[in-house]
Amino acid sequence: MSPVTGFREFVVSMLPGPAHSALRPWWRRFFRFRLRVRDWWAPFIAWSVWLVFQCARHRKRAVILCRFGGMGDVVCALPICDEVRRRHPGKLLVFVTAAFWQEVVILSRCADLVYANKRWVYPFILPTNIKLFGLVDAIYNPQTTGERSYRAGMTCHLIEDLAASCGFTITARQPRLYPSEGLINETRIAHGLDNRAIGERLLIGINPGPTWRVKEWATSKWQSLVNQIHSEYDAVIIQFGTSIRDGLSGYDKLTGVQSVANRSKGEEILALIACCDLIISIDSGPVHVAGAVGTPLIGLFGALNPALILPPDSPAVGLFGDVPCLFCHNRTPVINWLDGCPNDIACMKNLDCQTVFEAVKSMLPQRNLDRPGDVVTALRR
Repeated sequence: MSPVTGFREFVVSMLPGPAHSALRPWWRRFFRFRLRVRDWWAPFIAWSVWLVFQCARHRKRAVILCRFGGMGDVVCALPICDEVRRRHPGKLLVFVTAAFWQEVVILSRCADLVYANKRWVYPFILPTNIKLFGLVDAIYNPQTTGERSYRAGMTCHLIEDLAASCGFTITARQPRLYPSEGLINETRIAHGLDNRAIGERLLIGINPGPTWRVKEWATSKWQSLVNQIHSEYDAVIIQFGTSIRDGLSGYDKLTGVQSVANRSKGEEILALIACCDLIISIDSGPVHVAGAVGTPLIGLFGALNPALILPPDSPAVGLFGDVPCLFCHNRTPVINWLDGCPNDIACMKNLDCQTVFEAVKSMLPQRNLDRPGDVVTALRR
């Protein structure tokens, strides 16, 4: 029990029964209001003061692009910045995002300024009617088709989908991220992956998840893939990901890998992916980051068509099982979201380990070629 809750319960317990019942709804309203002040108004006031100062400092009015969510959503929103600049020439472009991705957006060089507040998290959006004494020209909140309409499926590339929600028509183009050599070297040393530690060994990154269940690939298959890679290649395999959702998925028990899950900042994840000779990932953030830094990529798909997710103009392969309900999230109405698949996620279960390993062998020879390449393919089992 928190100190605030404990104090509230103590005070309420001292009141007579009738007074307790009469005051309870008002007490709850007060605390809900206080939470709103803490989570919305206090950060909003801080942001407003900061923005007024920046507009005065740069002597420009501002245009705001606000995108929270996962790494991939933020990266795929970056190309919108070019369209915003065309529509609002000479304005101060401010990108508002989660604190974890602030440095990643800065490294993209897409916006003039980047603002982050730890109180603002997904699915936060900024009201578009904010003018702030005439200092704000426009506010854009790019959203996916699924966020705008729960039952509608995405029918174009994610970059185009996010842009369309803001009224922009663009051709999907690869955003670029620019980690410095210093950041890369510091990150490699911090994780024991510098040349002194691993020498000339291959560096391969895997991202098993966890994420939505309909996007996950079985732990046993990941382990088999890791074992096959080690059997034929002198490689160090690093594992990206987040905390285990329920302790049952087993991704934290993979052997033969060095986990960097939960131990890296956003810019460090970017630097690590840039270091890798190959990334193997489910449909998740590292897919988009790999494309943005030019690292060869193998993506594992089922619910979404890889042609609408894979980074354009980068060395990338999309793999998926062959089932009648394939790409269910590109259909309208969408068959399922997150979990609850009526076909027991057959698309991911039908993607076998050998298919993925053959793709690994086809991609690794590209490690010494110039990046980025121009191979974007989708292979069907």
